[in-house]
Amino acid sequence: MLRKLVGSIVVVSLLASCTQTGEFSKTESGAVIGAVAGAAIGAAVSDDKGKGAVIGAVAGGLVGAGIGKMLDERDRQRLAQSTEKTIVTGAPETWTNPQTGVQAQTTVKETVAQQEQRQIPVLKDKVQQVPPLEFIGADYTATSAVNVRGGPGTDYVIVGELRAGQLTRVVGKVTGADWYMISKDNVGSGFVSSNLLRPTGTATVVKSPQAPAATTPGVSQASVAATTECRVVTQQVKTKDGQTASQDVKACRGPNGWEIVSA
Repeated sequence: MLRKLVGSIVVVSLLASCTQTGEFSKTESGAVIGAVAGAAIGAAVSDDKGKGAVIGAVAGGLVGAGIGKMLDERDRQRLAQSTEKTIVTGAPETWTNPQTGVQAQTTVKETVAQQEQRQIPVLKDKVQQVPPLEFIGADYTATSAVNVRGGPGTDYVIVGELRAGQLTRVVGKVTGADWYMISKDNVGSGFVSSNLLRPTGTATVVKSPQAPAATTPGVSQASVAATTECRVVTQQVKTKDGQTASQDVKACRGPNGWEIVSA
């Protein structure tokens, strides 16, 4: 299903509250832990020509004070990857590195829904209305040839179409209606009946891309009342010599995937 993988680097700041034992001082608690970066593992998103463009989760090192100092580069990458998986799936991840003796676990501490007012870019000649949305930020596949409309209903004008089997990014579900808002190149491009799209089973952790400027030809900024699901994931690490540490990372669903936010 993925036609093309493109390596990328996405850097996201993690503000974490660390609880540690062992040789680490109390002053290191609450330090900025650094960034998640590395090789792309996101899903492909099709454009008009059906070509994939990778965005999404990237694994790398946790840099700075706290847990990052306890791990070598390989274990930092593995911790970042397991954290991403737990954020996306909600399932715990546990691993051990027999070479370094590091043991780690990532678990969901809390899942909540929150409301926010959000600016999202849309194609102003296609999107006639942006109703309240429940953010999804994941890739879906068209189950058949489907019309894309300027609003969430068959009474809105047809502004495009998807081919059967074509991938598209679902920004979110219209609150109280069986319609999805979809996007192209991270810009809202119309609405599709929810029963004509199926999830691909892939989701990503992203740094929210910079929205196109309001002056970008054909693009305007729409204010949307959004409901977003947020997860707080606890990372727990134990080293070979018995040092332990934990920190929380919070991520919320956005229009293009799970976004890391302050914990």
